[in-house]
Amino acid sequence: MADTLAIGIAIEMEPATWERIRTPAESARSAVLNIPGVPASIEIEPSGRLRPLRQHGVPVGEDIDKLMISEGLRSRLHGLRAKSGDIALDLLAPFILPGRFPSRAEFQSVFRWAPLIELLAYALATRYLTALEDLRERARADANSGFGAGKCYCAIAHVIAHFVLMSSDAPEYRLAEAARSSTLNGWSPSLGLTRARTVWSAAAGAKLAVAFGPTALECYLRTLATAHHAFRIFDALFGLTAIALGHDHAREEVLQAITRHAQMVGDRSVDDIDCVTLAFRSAIEVLKWRTGEHSPVAALDRLGWSRDHEGDGLASPPAFRLDPTETAPNGMMLGFSALPAILRASPAQHYPRSKARVYRLKLRETEMLQIARRGWLLQPTE
Repeated sequence: MADTLAIGIAIEMEPATWERIRTPAESARSAVLNIPGVPASIEIEPSGRLRPLRQHGVPVGEDIDKLMISEGLRSRLHGLRAKSGDIALDLLAPFILPGRFPSRAEFQSVFRWAPLIELLAYALATRYLTALEDLRERARADANSGFGAGKCYCAIAHVIAHFVLMSSDAPEYRLAEAARSSTLNGWSPSLGLTRARTVWSAAAGAKLAVAFGPTALECYLRTLATAHHAFRIFDALFGLTAIALGHDHAREEVLQAITRHAQMVGDRSVDDIDCVTLAFRSAIEVLKWRTGEHSPVAALDRLGWSRDHEGDGLASPPAFRLDPTETAPNGMMLGFSALPAILRASPAQHYPRSKARVYRLKLRETEMLQIARRGWLLQPTE
């Protein structure tokens, strides 16, 4: 991903270098450069303005690799890439280095290149999910006494959320293949994030569910019909509700399906029927709200959020600490109460408005341990 980001930065650094592909007669049209290895390109307008573009179907434009026939251009690109590569790594550092967390401006400095990197970001997120699964048993054992692997688990969950938010504006067609490969064996797009057991990470999971769209309904409904673990059922309901709110044409279908499963869930053994019952009731209630209805003010107050997402937006200390399955002031689960607000927020509004505000989000080890314990010790069968 850093390499692809570096290509975009290199073009931006000296767009005139690339404008040589236009003949004088074509000076009034935009130049389109296809990025190697990804279905994306960069358009250089006659004014010199750059615009990252998604490519769908047959690529339109010039392949950068094929333009390297000129020794001078090849040499110039090599020099630019040396500089842009360092810049790309610096931009990504707050997202991936332990103990770091990006500000809103730092997120936007990467997110503006989303058409180039969103598929790579999602691929990295799924790869990190594998690492997260490998850590689960070690982290579960640590949660009984100390906190070693669990600290690493929390850090990886944040990295996954960052990459998910980078890819959350991708059109549904771009994630269709990813949906088919990621929802095998009962996995869902949001599970790795909701299972981190904080509202902030669950919010990223909701954004990804909406990005996958109705293509992920089958996966969630299959889990809803077969899961015995309460949190798997919560994740399925949370993902389904997010999709329904984000794709209004699917809302009635999802509401009917959830209502039907709510009537049947008592026919099988689940490990926490009270939790499951509340999750079903919360999902149904949200879906019965009027289209466009806001999250309850009391739920937003509990999370430290404002309705217009001014200030730090969704990046509040409570959102980094509270469980999405906690009961909100309106009697629903907090995650469901917050869903309309989550889906109205832009990806950038998941981050604090300044670097100075990042420190407020930092979790103490005791807080990480508390989050880990509620996720693993209270529900040992998952």
